[in-house]
Amino acid sequence: MDAATDVAQVEPAAEASQDEVYSRGQLGAVSFPELVRAHYEWERSGGANGATESRFHKALAEFQKQQGELTHAYWATRRASAVALTVKERSWPSRLFSDQDALIKLHRATDWLARESPLADLMHHCDTLAIKVSEVLRGSPERIAMQWIFSVQSHLLGFVERTGSRASKAEIQEVCRTQAAELIEIERYYARAATKAARIVYFWGMVIGALASFAIGLLLAGLLWQSGWFDHPNTRTAQTFFICFVAGTLGAFVSVLMRMSASRFRVDYEVGRSTIRRLGSFRPFIGAVFGVMLFFLVKSGILNIELPDSDSETFFFLGSLAFLAGFNERWTNVIFGRAEQTIAATLGDSPPRTRPDADEDDDR
Repeated sequence: MDAATDVAQVEPAAEASQDEVYSRGQLGAVSFPELVRAHYEWERSGGANGATESRFHKALAEFQKQQGELTHAYWATRRASAVALTVKERSWPSRLFSDQDALIKLHRATDWLARESPLADLMHHCDTLAIKVSEVLRGSPERIAMQWIFSVQSHLLGFVERTGSRASKAEIQEVCRTQAAELIEIERYYARAATKAARIVYFWGMVIGALASFAIGLLLAGLLWQSGWFDHPNTRTAQTFFICFVAGTLGAFVSVLMRMSASRFRVDYEVGRSTIRRLGSFRPFIGAVFGVMLFFLVKSGILNIELPDSDSETFFFLGSLAFLAGFNERWTNVIFGRAEQTIAATLGDSPPRTRPDADEDDDR
């Protein structure tokens, strides 16, 4: 399905009984279903040394070479089914150009979904949530959430292993109820962690944007200096222009940091980390533009503002106004908002939406 999950459906083999259906892989040279089948055949042989053990360890080595270390696995014994979690650490050169330290992937191969559709639905919800977690979270929160999802899937598979076809409708409903509640709790953890992660990504995007903004300012200053704009009598005017440019950039930066510290800043984390980073990088430019436009408006006389008599006082006066102009860049509209919690909504436990305060979401 996705980089976060490897899910395979199975088809019965003509020569096998219903409890010995073969898993057919969909991805890779050695797919997870093929590994599951090799493990199942080895386990049925009693775990003895021989061709089945050699086949399993060969498949395991090839699978881990492709997907990473198999850190967690639940192997079913009654049928060729399993769920597993792999972690593939990135090399140091790769980490320098990516914020992802490891590729964490959830794998599932099951042959009983058609029998217990409520359990199958929960498994699919787990797959969906694993994709979200893998795309949005990084580091410890990602590992915690993926292991938590794995525990839900292994519990569901274990329930089928213990009960087989003997489970009553009431027992299936009860296990679905408890695991659905657990899955909703995982999604809430994911939402909290993703909100914090989005703020961090947005912050570093602002840092990149601020550095780029200052670089553009230096380039513009160099061009104006060569053209003589820093010579008398335009020296103070040019200096005031650039202080407005810098002050507007800093104002936008401080505005976002203050709202982040007060937990009044939200961004839809499911638009993607790269998109959030780009949006953050634009914010200092917006503040700089506001600061520069204020400079031109005041100097043009349109705002009818009486400037101080001395040039030094005008310098500080306009610099202060430019900072305030950049500080209020949140009036501009970009794609900010609240991400949807789809698992809770589907399972009928979506928390009520509350209308945010005006200061809480000025970015919409």
